[in-house]
Amino acid sequence: MKASSALKKSSLLCSLALSLLQAEGTLENYLSREKNLLFDYRQEINRLDSAILRKSWISPVMLSYSESTSTQPWGEDAKDRTFSVGIDQPIFKSGGIYYAIKFADVLEGANRTEIKLQRRQLIVQAVQTLFELKKTRYKKRQLELLIRNDNIDIRRKKEQYESGVIDSSFLNQAILQRNRDRTNLLVMELTERNLLNAFSLLSDKDPKRLRLPKLTLIDRKSYREENLELEAQRLRVEQSDYNSKMTWSKYLPTLSLNANYYNTDSNRPLIGMDDSYYRYGFRISMPININAPQDIEARRVEYLRAAVQLQDDSRRIDNEYRHVLDTIRIIEKKIALARADEKLYRSLLKSTKEQAAVGEKTRLDVETMRNSMEIARLDAKVYEIEKQIQLLQLYAKTRR
Repeated sequence: MKASSALKKSSLLCSLALSLLQAEGTLENYLSREKNLLFDYRQEINRLDSAILRKSWISPVMLSYSESTSTQPWGEDAKDRTFSVGIDQPIFKSGGIYYAIKFADVLEGANRTEIKLQRRQLIVQAVQTLFELKKTRYKKRQLELLIRNDNIDIRRKKEQYESGVIDSSFLNQAILQRNRDRTNLLVMELTERNLLNAFSLLSDKDPKRLRLPKLTLIDRKSYREENLELEAQRLRVEQSDYNSKMTWSKYLPTLSLNANYYNTDSNRPLIGMDDSYYRYGFRISMPININAPQDIEARRVEYLRAAVQLQDDSRRIDNEYRHVLDTIRIIEKKIALARADEKLYRSLLKSTKEQAAVGEKTRLDVETMRNSMEIARLDAKVYEIEKQIQLLQLYAKTRR
């Protein structure tokens, strides 16, 4: 029994781990293979460009080969061949090397976060299209039920008109209402086709086979901590800070080492001159630039602007969360009203069926009440989708 229990627990853990791995890749499955590849390539380009920038302070080794011939008025022409290897490498730039490496690290992180955010937003666009598609299909069903009720209403008013109980204006109104509902149904069909076309531009999957996520509200603290926009902007602030320090350091002393190796081959060698030799030494340099104060100040102001932008983005993120929360509260009230209407119509349907059984109501009364109950039920479903779309706006900018 213990072994069986342990086996079950192990199986459960494996299943949980598998489901988590599948969930991690689920979002990307909403996009087409080409869209995902484009983002993957952008991330790879960002990684490679940052690797180049991170090592940009290392000077290249210069290889050189030259060959020359000098004609002489007497004797054999002079031929010289020279091969050289040289390097001029800064080893101290008043902190500039360190700041350049940190700048490259932060730049890579900021670009990576922004690319991730852009992928998330495209995924959210695809998921929102699916939500809108489902919402449109609910509305189509509602219009079909409304048209059924319109037909019943026209049938009743026609009988009443023919018997002289009402005048033609009541019948005309009923006919006009059915025409409006039919037109709205055609609009919904066009909307559905447009949504299918929009989804096909984002994804190569069959929308009928994709499961829509069931989203829950993210708390305010998590929304701020996991917000990709704020994360990218924080990195941009660091990037501006390191860029400011790099600018400051380039106007300070720089220590460089240089070394060269020469190998010369000549058919007329000079007496006492080696065919190969080395030259090495060091150099201390510092530029005196009239624009240095303005350049340093401009980079400092750029850092201050990035810091203020972070504060502004932080406030905007709070306002976005608050707005979504207020919108969801209104939608939840609509859901409650729709469910109350459904409950009322269900009660009316029950009493109408009882009255129809004793001949006090007709079959058409029962059908009208059933259609009205179904319309109210679909209203609640439409509002539930609207709530999911609002929640989706929060997930569009977070890591989860």
